[in-house]
Order: sequence, then C-alpha cells, then structure tokens
Amino acid sequence: MTQSWAEQLVARVAGEVRRLRGKEHSGLSAAKLADRTVEIGYGISRSVVADLETGRKKTIDVPELLVLAAALGVSPAQLVFPDLPRGKVEVLPGLEQESHGALQWFSGEAGLMKPSADWTDAATEHPVEIWAREQFDPNNDRVGVTREWLQALHTMRRARVQLRTGLSARESTEHIETMQMAYEDARRRAEELFHRMTDLQMAMGEDDNDG
Repeated sequence: MTQSWAEQLVARVAGEVRRLRGKEHSGLSAAKLADRTVEIGYGISRSVVADLETGRKKTIDVPELLVLAAALGVSPAQLVFPDLPRGKVEVLPGLEQESHGALQWFSGEAGLMKPSADWTDAATEHPVEIWAREQFDPNNDRVGVTREWLQALHTMRRARVQLRTGLSARESTEHIETMQMAYEDARRRAEELFHRMTDLQMAMGEDDNDG
C-alpha cells in the first residue's frame, strides 16, 4: 500500500505539471520548462520532465518539486494536491481527505482529520468512531506560531494607525481610549508570541518585536 501511495503522489504531481504545461494554460514545451528550471538555478532536463509526465519516473525529490512549481508559477502544494478544493486525496497511506484539508495540513494551517475512538454513545456507552482534527505539537509547531504572530503584528499596526488618526482628528475621549485598548491588547499578544518563538529557538531578527 505504501509504495502504491507514493507512486500515486508522484502521478498527481506529474499530471498537474502536464496540465499546467498544456496549450490551455502556459503552452510550455518540455524543453522550455527545462530552460526555466535552469534559469532558476536547478536545471531539470527535458528528458526528466518527459519521464515524469509519462510515468517512467517513479519518484520526485523536494528540490525538483520546488523548482517545477516555481517554473510553472504555482505553489508546490498545488502540484501535490491539484484537485482543489474538494477532490478526495490519499494524503497519507490509507488516510483520505478532501484536497483543501490536505492543503491546510501541508501549509501548517490545520491538522489532519483522523478517526478517533475516544468517544462513546451517551445512551449505550458504546465506543463511537468520530473523525476529529489532529492538533500540531505546540512544542514544535513553528508554522502556527509564526502565523499567529504575523496576524498579531498586523492587528497592532492597524490599531496604531487608527489611534494616530483618531488623535489627529480629535475624536472623542471614549473613542480614543477604545482604540488605545485595542492597540495595547494586540501589542501584548505580539510580545507573548515573540517570547514563545524565542523559546522555540526560532530565527528572530533584532527588530521583530515591533512594539
């Protein structure tokens, strides 16, 4: 099953490369696509592109995936999960998801949906299999905390602009205080996340704690 799953994954990538290269999209020849990969700095030959698309190439490595996506002008995730949004995909061996759910997992937005036996029927007390969303490990999830931190920074900066605008326009004291509270709440949240990221030994710049 595992080998079949791996081959299906490569076949999905190959099919999407072929589709995007087609006349109804970019209209790229295999040679032109190969030239683009050379321009990017990691050349993938025309014969390798052809072998991928015809199924002779049974594996694809991460550098090839990234460079092909860049050459075709799409996200690498689209090559892996092309049947967006609701096409079924075997995201891991034996585990099906809708493609948008697989994309969320791939990008670190949300965990996979998996069957859980931790539930019981209230009336019969018999175990019930429920599909539940798996959570990322908070001690290792750098993607999630980065996303939260960026959102907090955006909220803080927007609140700061609104506060300054309100002061310039001489808005009411109540309105100014409300905007100031919104700014302080966002600033505190950004600082909390900054410290959490530091604890996770993430790559932080000197000016990243934008207080």
